[in-house]
Amino acid sequence: METKVDNNQTRQQAKTVKAIGQHMKILVIDDNEQTTTMLSKFFNAKGFEITTANDPIEGLHLIRQEKFGVILLDVMMPVIGGIGIIEILAGEDTLKDQNVFIFTGANLPEVQVKNLLRRDGVNGIVKKPFELDNLLTTILG
Repeated sequence: METKVDNNQTRQQAKTVKAIGQHMKILVIDDNEQTTTMLSKFFNAKGFEITTANDPIEGLHLIRQEKFGVILLDVMMPVIGGIGIIEILAGEDTLKDQNVFIFTGANLPEVQVKNLLRRDGVNGIVKKPFELDNLLTTILG
């Protein structure tokens, strides 16, 4: 069976993503510069305002200074990992005001995943490697 693609619908979806992107700031915190560069190029091309931090301490400072529509947070980083940042924000009572999506290449125990997703402000976990379009769909919910 052949699937017919509606080009008008595809163009409309692209316009919707671009319109949302013009109003959404995204912060990516990951110690891997290749990851932050790739995500920066992708989200910029979609019209999003993107800020990246390869140092988790710098990322934590950015969260405290600015309001982001989405925070993409790597779990495994030196000095302080993503879960540590989540704990700090929870301790400051500001996690609930965030829209955090964790991404990781690690196999987190199911109990840990459930506990993270129960936290107000943590809205998803994305497994690395990920497809960029799937990541976009996930954060736009």
